[in-house]
Amino acid sequence: MRRSWLYEIFRIVLVFGLRLFHRKFRVVGYENLKGSEIPTIVVGNHQNALLDPILCCSVITQQLHWLTRSDVFKPGLVSFLLRKVNMLPVYREKDNVADLRDRNEAIFQQCYKRLNRGHWISLFPEGTHKGKKSLNTPLKKGIGRLIIGTFEANPNLQQIRILPLGLEYSEFFEKDGNFMLRIGKPIVLSKEDYTTANKAIWANELVAEISQHIQAVMTDIRNDDFYEEYLTIQDLLHFVHPYNDWHENVLIYQDMVNANRFEQIQFLNEVKSFNQLSKELSFSSKTELENQQWQFWNTLRVFITVPFSLIGKIIFFPISNFTENFVQTKLKDVLFRNSIRIAFKLFFSIPYIFILAIAFPFFGINYLLGVLILIGVGVFEVRSRMRFDRFKKIIKYKKDCADRSAEYSKWKAAQERCLGQLKHICDEQN
Repeated sequence: MRRSWLYEIFRIVLVFGLRLFHRKFRVVGYENLKGSEIPTIVVGNHQNALLDPILCCSVITQQLHWLTRSDVFKPGLVSFLLRKVNMLPVYREKDNVADLRDRNEAIFQQCYKRLNRGHWISLFPEGTHKGKKSLNTPLKKGIGRLIIGTFEANPNLQQIRILPLGLEYSEFFEKDGNFMLRIGKPIVLSKEDYTTANKAIWANELVAEISQHIQAVMTDIRNDDFYEEYLTIQDLLHFVHPYNDWHENVLIYQDMVNANRFEQIQFLNEVKSFNQLSKELSFSSKTELENQQWQFWNTLRVFITVPFSLIGKIIFFPISNFTENFVQTKLKDVLFRNSIRIAFKLFFSIPYIFILAIAFPFFGINYLLGVLILIGVGVFEVRSRMRFDRFKKIIKYKKDCADRSAEYSKWKAAQERCLGQLKHICDEQN
């Protein structure tokens, strides 16, 4: 099977979009991508709908062939395009397909062939996304079937590699957040291990091992009773290490979660009380951190760029207005909104720019130069709008803190109590 040219086009456009519409985009563990000559199965945690595969494809230059739930393969153009970008439908019991087993068997046969030709198969073995920072275990057993079938399809195959990915988002539902892809050390499976084992037991043990490798590179909050408190701890950790980049603190946090460093009932109850107070008083640690990190230079840039960004907002208003109306009214699953927002704004803007640029020659400006000017205006508008939105939020927060100084002092004291205990836990970790 040849490389898909449509995949490459989509990948280039979406890589640009991810970096344009988000503040920070970090990748950790690039060195673990080495070894592309070995048939590779990419697995990761599934938290944020379409953004998850887009993020994976934007980082891994090897084309990924995705096992995807069948209900997104709408008949006609949608199904055609999805297949052209290497997606393969997997059928579930709730899809109510009469020949479900036969269809899935045909898809797995394609996977075996593609792996043995050197292609990379990718899947989210949790089976569905959920907008929660935890791994939905046990993983689906299809990953074990995929590995066994690939070995059986090629008697000469000596190794298969499993590459675990951990996806991390600062926000699931809001725009303009940060995200990180953490690439773990691969699991290399040998032909000898496969042939000497009881296949059923070996597959079950392998699925459990894959779970552990995914958990090691993601934020896996396993304490459901204190789930919200664990999220708050992650926010508070940025106050403990204020000079670290966002992704550096995420790595520290993930490792401490995996080591159960926060499983201290007195501390968790303190954070729970702080959470309740935060909800009652409507103060936020995230906004407090942004307020502390905001500098005069950021404010100056806002005032300098606002007039120019207004021009961009006017020019691209039809695209933005249509996109926002669509995602707010048509998408029931809110986890799809950010990915659809990025895709619509990018792919609708491309023909829109080329059409608008027709007007430039009437003003003595070269057509291609006009296209470049419009692209620059669009990029400038997105980045300045993100900065302006943060500025408005911070100004409102400052005013709120000043108007309710007594309540803010009470909230701040509760936060400091949590930070004191968290710093102590971090010092013990070191």
